[in-house]
Amino acid sequence: MDLNTRKMNKKTSVSDQRSAIKVLLFFLLFTVHCSLFSAFADTSDVYLSITKAGGAKIKIAIPDFLVQEGAIDRENFSKKSSEILTNDLNNSGFFKTIENRDILKEIDAKDKKTGKINFNEWTSLGAEILAKGHITIEGGKINIECRLYALKSGEQIIGYKYGGDRTTFRQMIHKFSDEITYRFTGENGIAQTMLTFVSKVTGNKEVYISDYDGQNIRKITDDKSISLFPKWSPDGKNIIYATYRYRNPDLYLIDVADGKKTPVSIFPGINAPASWSPDGKRLAVSLSKDGNAEIYTMDFDGKNLSRLTKSRSIETSPAWSPNGIEIAFTSDRGGSPQVYIMGSDGTNLRRLTYQGKYNDQSSWSPDGNKIAYTSLNGGQFNIFVIDLVSSKVQQLTSDTGDNQNPVWSPDGRRIAFSSNRDGKYQIYAMNSDGTDQRRIIYLEGGGYSPSWSQRIE
Repeated sequence: MDLNTRKMNKKTSVSDQRSAIKVLLFFLLFTVHCSLFSAFADTSDVYLSITKAGGAKIKIAIPDFLVQEGAIDRENFSKKSSEILTNDLNNSGFFKTIENRDILKEIDAKDKKTGKINFNEWTSLGAEILAKGHITIEGGKINIECRLYALKSGEQIIGYKYGGDRTTFRQMIHKFSDEITYRFTGENGIAQTMLTFVSKVTGNKEVYISDYDGQNIRKITDDKSISLFPKWSPDGKNIIYATYRYRNPDLYLIDVADGKKTPVSIFPGINAPASWSPDGKRLAVSLSKDGNAEIYTMDFDGKNLSRLTKSRSIETSPAWSPNGIEIAFTSDRGGSPQVYIMGSDGTNLRRLTYQGKYNDQSSWSPDGNKIAYTSLNGGQFNIFVIDLVSSKVQQLTSDTGDNQNPVWSPDGRRIAFSSNRDGKYQIYAMNSDGTDQRRIIYLEGGGYSPSWSQRIE
């Protein structure tokens, strides 16, 4: 269908309009450069023991990075680099940074004066490892040398050199953070991941992206309308989202690098929300083109449409499992919205949630063992997690306004969500057990419907 022709000639019957309005109301309840330059230590000598669940965290000292004399913004780059790295490693859940900045500065000044690292002094702070950096700035080019030391042995564990400019400065520090995390845990860190979300900064709901920590925010749509449900593609190159730009909730694909937008699903009626298959080749989407909303799958370019559900109820909010075998979705076929699971071919359908009268917005944990969802209880929306093996349900938020749109970090250790606990919906994050809840994004236009990317390098 030609898009311009569709815009001029598409007509919707009264019954189609009523169906679209019914589904929309259902939705709106919840919407509101680098190279390795050295690595001297034998891995068997420098690895430290980490206990993930409740064990002691690795203590790390991170003094301000050294910046060449005479560099523009020297003090800012020095402090910012250590602040970013400190925040990243604290967020990882594996490390605890030494907090006394005055002592860090004092010992680091002694190191600079003597030209060598006084490992005993750093150890006296209780630190086990030490991260140091040196920044050189030539014109618009920024080079950062990062080194990590084991304080007990006095050996360098890893060393990396990164090159870029002001626009990639944060990414260089994020990359070093993830190298540290991987070195000690064997797991990829989340510092190089990103968020996408919706905000009304301009007065219209547009799609924004940011670093995982809520910094480096930029707007990527300018539809001057209502944008909803942005979702990262598995490769982090595209975002699928719904837009009312042409007075219908249509599904569009946007290339994050160049901003090019491509229509994917523009049927009359609802064309959202959508969920990516793990390989990024297919989409699961709720469509109301034949009356009530049903779950379909299609290629990411909108071709090869396949209908999975057939009922008189509203079927929406599809979420593809990490292994690609199943799809969770919301249906009111039992009288109230509940979470169901079916095979990605529509077979083996079964109900998942039974507690609460209104459950929606399913999000699979990266290992596929749990699903986070939003539930309406006692007049408030809160986030719950259900274990798919034991069926145990855990409430993660309570007594803090409305909390919804949960989405897991790629490592499964954090959950981002939207909350109006401070009066206006903003983006928050918490540990996957509900602890350490804190706001990560604050915008005057609010923050809604977060989606967390895979690692982007």
